[in-house]
Amino acid sequence: MTQFQRLKRFQATVAGLIGTVFIIGFSVTLVPGVLAQSLPGPVANAAQPSLSEADVLQSKAGKAMADQNWAVAEDLLLQAQHALHREHGVVTEQQGPILDQLARAHIEQKDYRQANQFKQFNHFLGQRSTSIDTRVQSEIALARWYLYSGQFDAARRLLSASLKTELAREPFEPERALLRLDIERFSARCCHSDDAIKLLARAKTQNLPADLIAQFEQKIGDLLTLDGQANLAAAHYAQQNAVKDQTPQLISGLRRYNDLDPNKVGDMKLRQELRRRRILAGVYRDEALWSQAPQTFTVALSEDFLPIAEAAQSEFGGYTDNFEPVIGAPFRFNLDQLKQALPTRYRKLARLETLEVQMTVDITAEGKPTNIRFEDRYPRQVRELMKQVFKVARFKPAIHDGLPVETLDLPFVQRFKSADSQTEAEV
Repeated sequence: MTQFQRLKRFQATVAGLIGTVFIIGFSVTLVPGVLAQSLPGPVANAAQPSLSEADVLQSKAGKAMADQNWAVAEDLLLQAQHALHREHGVVTEQQGPILDQLARAHIEQKDYRQANQFKQFNHFLGQRSTSIDTRVQSEIALARWYLYSGQFDAARRLLSASLKTELAREPFEPERALLRLDIERFSARCCHSDDAIKLLARAKTQNLPADLIAQFEQKIGDLLTLDGQANLAAAHYAQQNAVKDQTPQLISGLRRYNDLDPNKVGDMKLRQELRRRRILAGVYRDEALWSQAPQTFTVALSEDFLPIAEAAQSEFGGYTDNFEPVIGAPFRFNLDQLKQALPTRYRKLARLETLEVQMTVDITAEGKPTNIRFEDRYPRQVRELMKQVFKVARFKPAIHDGLPVETLDLPFVQRFKSADSQTEAEV
């Protein structure tokens, strides 16, 4: 039933985009069409849009985007799209680059919902192609967008729910497999490291370039570290042969933590008793009633990550079109959840953005942060939040002479500025 609802919603999205295309096309051509009827034949024919006209309009849009005139660029791109529709029909693969540029224009204007629709519509067009390679590349492009916009569940669904499916795919697509390993780090239940190792073994049978194999090794090493198998991860890190020495590096991904106070013994005993009664009665799920819902934070895959998170699930099932703001670096938090965890003085965004937490941590050879030290000037809630986060955060350990080693007194800074307020030097 859920899959049927998602299909209906996607069909509605596509239908809406096509409807928008018709409306825009009608509005663009209404006046020129009236003028063309009153002019002689050759002039009327000259007014008809062509593919070359679309190229000119797209080039002008590119210049407007370079000048950050996003509204102007959007208008030019819609005209270019209409020119293609007049030449090739409403649904044409040739509008793919225009749709990508339209999506970027909406991203820059923080209209993520509309950008999401353009990305999905581009995937829809790619799946209609007779070329298998085009269909695969459109799937990869949409999955990458889902990953980089924080829609981790949607990315996993698009590229199959398990790495086992990736193992069985024919032919083997290295780009798709690498993206699937990235998505694994942002799954709610990381990590299927055994399947990841099998995927690496298959990649090694494909005569891939050494740099691609090194990427596989690095991603599998990260998954093993997150999976608590640092002894196996060390061998994969060593296989990269990129550098003999490196400092600890925070591993990107989605992590969950429970904000529980271990000192509240009475609360824990009460929860245990309620769990026991729930089991005897056989009614509601334990975590829905008596356990605090786990909080999440993410570590950005790269600087291309957008300051948004996956749309929240609606009470009627399915997903809404509202994206949730995410703030912080290198740990990224849902803004509403973060405000609830911190003192009331940080409820205002302007005050929150002034918060900068300076810490010192030790990193074990297994990548676990320990012995976290703060200055006394930070409120208790801030220190407790960072301690809970560091319990589940993982680092690629320092490498010395090709072997993982412990790192002492590593300085670490957590900021809570939004992407817009960061200076160029900080970025």
